[in-house]
Amino acid sequence: MEIFGGLFMINLSKKGMLLANEVVKLVIALIGISLLIYLLFSIYYTSSQDQKLNEAKDTIGRMKDIISRINSGAVSNEKITDISPPSWYLFSFIGTEKKPNSCAGENCLCICDKVIYDNTLWFKNRQLNECDSSGVCVVVKNLNKFNKFEINSPSDGGTNVQISKVGSNIEVKRI
Repeated sequence: MEIFGGLFMINLSKKGMLLANEVVKLVIALIGISLLIYLLFSIYYTSSQDQKLNEAKDTIGRMKDIISRINSGAVSNEKITDISPPSWYLFSFIGTEKKPNSCAGENCLCICDKVIYDNTLWFKNRQLNECDSSGVCVVVKNLNKFNKFEINSPSDGGTNVQISKVGSNIEVKRI
């Protein structure tokens, strides 16, 4: 009976070692799968952000062309329909307020993603950094201040903007 009991204990010990090996393999497999999922989401997010940045560059380019035509006197106002990228914001930085570095200290118009919790105790100038690193700005010397606004997707009606000359200043407003 003792030998049987001893064999039983040996078998139980071997089963325990097999169980530990399987658990280690399972944990390593889960870590590997988690890293793969993280990598795929990172690649998708980067691709999505690059696409939005290109859309913002196109929109700012269209606005810059209109502002040039207005400043040259060719037109007094012009409307841009369905600006993009959706869920980003249009900002104005004028006067003595802090500006993104890409504005070179001048009044400017920027399209960038909105930062939550900006200018609180721990998060100073995050919006300016966001506009510098992953936004697009254009210098507009005689720009009037306007409240930032979100760019809507075309499925939500889109966002239309009118750029006009008011006196000697450029005014940008959502219509």
